Amino acid sequence: MLKQIFLHLIVASLLYRAEAQPLKPVAEKAGALTITVDPRMELLCAVQSLADYPYVNRQSDYNKKLMQFFEKDSASEAVKLTQQLAKESGFVHDGPIDLILRLSEVPALKQTLPFTKRTIERAGSIENLDNYRVALKKFATRSQFARFWNNTLPYYQKIVEYTASDLAGYDPVKTIESYYNEPKKSYTVILSPSLMGGYGMRVTDRHNRMDIYGCLNTDQVKNGIPFYSKDGLSNYLYHEFSHSYVNPLTDNYLSAVNATSALFSPIRDEMTAGSYGSWITCINEHIVRAVHIRILQSTGEEKAADNLLEMEKSRRFVYIGPILNKLKQFEYERDNRKITFTEFYPELMAVFDSLSRSDNNDLTDPLFTGPVQTVLGKQKVVLIYPTRDNDTTALKNVFNYTSNIQKMKGDAAVLFPDTTALITDLSDKWLIAYGTVESNLFLKMHSGLFPFRITGDTISTNQKFVGENLRLITCLPNPQNRRRGLLVNTATHNRNIRGVMIPVKADYLVFEEIDNLLQYGEYNKGESQWKYTPGLNQVSK
Repeated sequence: MLKQIFLHLIVASLLYRAEAQPLKPVAEKAGALTITVDPRMELLCAVQSLADYPYVNRQSDYNKKLMQFFEKDSASEAVKLTQQLAKESGFVHDGPIDLILRLSEVPALKQTLPFTKRTIERAGSIENLDNYRVALKKFATRSQFARFWNNTLPYYQKIVEYTASDLAGYDPVKTIESYYNEPKKSYTVILSPSLMGGYGMRVTDRHNRMDIYGCLNTDQVKNGIPFYSKDGLSNYLYHEFSHSYVNPLTDNYLSAVNATSALFSPIRDEMTAGSYGSWITCINEHIVRAVHIRILQSTGEEKAADNLLEMEKSRRFVYIGPILNKLKQFEYERDNRKITFTEFYPELMAVFDSLSRSDNNDLTDPLFTGPVQTVLGKQKVVLIYPTRDNDTTALKNVFNYTSNIQKMKGDAAVLFPDTTALITDLSDKWLIAYGTVESNLFLKMHSGLFPFRITGDTISTNQKFVGENLRLITCLPNPQNRRRGLLVNTATHNRNIRGVMIPVKADYLVFEEIDNLLQYGEYNKGESQWKYTPGLNQVSK
């Protein structure tokens, strides 16, 4: 009997010692980049999952396994504090992550670096942060987190292995350091299947040296194992790691930020909707996004750079053009005078000073130049449906179709019959008009401005297409204001109007079936009228 008790005590002692051992991240180097799965992050995500925290990826099999293991601990103090801090203080998103990056390994979770002023404010007090730290430590021990970690270790190892392998020897950190011409202390990616989205983090040590982190989920799955692909991870790091270069520098120029804040007014609504609700944040995003584009261009990814620039402009980063031009000057001086990004930064801030003294109407409210996707992407849009067609069934179907689109876009979208559109001032509106030109009175009124003609079963562009199932989707300037766009979704018959996924960026597309385009391309955009230009239009047949 005593022997059995003694054996139980030995086993219990060994288990306690094993669970008390510091848990090391699974890590693999890819050049200067360290790719990891970190026990601190998995511990935090386990607690957040139990707390019904809204910013956790609950769809993965991994999270379901995690929930099953830790369900017994759902009433723990750490879970209650997660809920309380999120509700009362707004301690969400990067706040809890910034906390754990300043703690030692699980299970000790000792504070190793000071908490930032911003993190303290977001948690409500430094006492709240320390209470949360202690609660996480107790959770790690009482929940037997070490057992879960060790049981799942092969899975974590595969996540890291697949991500490092997909980089295939490419070191995105080398590209980033070469661009800025200055290094940081370290660069680490922390992958977690439970994270929703990603966070770019930075932690400065007591010697003012900066460790940069990218904390994120994954974008691919192989053999049931999630991982991050080379292209996806590189683009993520070009953006998020750039914040660790840009943001601290902008903080040194607060007087210049405040002096140029009037530039925020024309884009305030769009920026605030995108969680960029302050001018200093907007400045940082402009510069980071411009750097991302220049890095893509410098690595030969011209098409990706062009697509990204178009996307950023559509998101209303309207000052990105002047920043890109100034970055070209930086690159020249970097290559010829070995200047660093930090040394050049006053020149970038001077761009905003110059803009604040200029008429920026062509930047903040530019002429509409297409493509159709620009109009389709607008939420605040007027949808115009036809009212005159002997085929009343087709007319009703178009109305139902446009009604559904209005519902999908939400309250910002307005649905008008063509008769209302004719008598309404639409000069400040983005427009989408549906139906045949003859059946939609708004289209018929403005048809003299269109570079195409539709007669019976014939659509005439700079070519002639005949067929009773033909369709044309095109964009043009709003007839009342060339700074807004009009998308025309028309056809030879209203019965042909239905939803499609447009496969290419273009100003116009002629087709019967969208996967077999008969013609598509870009217009020659003159001052008075857009036209087809022979030799510049792409034809799939």
